[in-house]
Amino acid sequence: TKEQKEESRKLTKAEWASVGVLVFLCALNIMFWAIYEQQGNTLQLWADDKTDWNFLGFVVPSSWFQSFNPFMIFIFAPLLNMVWAWQAKRGKEPSSVAKMGIGCILCGAAYILMILAAKSVPGAEKGSIIWLVGTVFVFTMGELYLSPIGLSLVTKISPAPIVSMMMGVWFLSSFVGNYMTGYLGTFYSVMPKEQFFMMLCALGVGTGLIFFMVKGKINSIIGKHV
Repeated sequence: TKEQKEESRKLTKAEWASVGVLVFLCALNIMFWAIYEQQGNTLQLWADDKTDWNFLGFVVPSSWFQSFNPFMIFIFAPLLNMVWAWQAKRGKEPSSVAKMGIGCILCGAAYILMILAAKSVPGAEKGSIIWLVGTVFVFTMGELYLSPIGLSLVTKISPAPIVSMMMGVWFLSSFVGNYMTGYLGTFYSVMPKEQFFMMLCALGVGTGLIFFMVKGKINSIIGKHV
């Protein structure tokens, strides 16, 4: 059948170029998830040990910290879609690669708040929950700029015969990123907290800048409007 022929055909040179782009973007995706998923690792330790959870006389369980991100996704995803639609009408919507770069930079920049928190909460003192709320808000915006955009990009530019495989490569990069989360988290107990958060900030912002450095070349391969 026509579908079987499509699945068994050889890839063209242009399609191989698209595959190369996706593999490169998946490699960058690893670092995003490595720092983003600290929410369930070292930031939860901060929530447990360094955050005052007293609220109007009620002690909120620190485990509730894990509900911040999904709640913010539910609230802000529709609003961000409206922003992108507004930009698109004016021809100013960023390309997919630019959005992913913005997402990675935001994720890294979120740790600036944690650097300030580490400076303001020395020793055994406990700090305000606002530090975590602000950090997760910036994380959430970064995730919305990168994760759904990356998933969409895979389906848009993957050659038809290997769309499923390339989606698997994308999720494999997320798996490796989550593994890296654990590795980076080992430094939490041996580094001063301020320096630890500086490291995560540098990794996120640095990776985001790479997206912008290669944006022109990638857009010339996949199309600047993708």
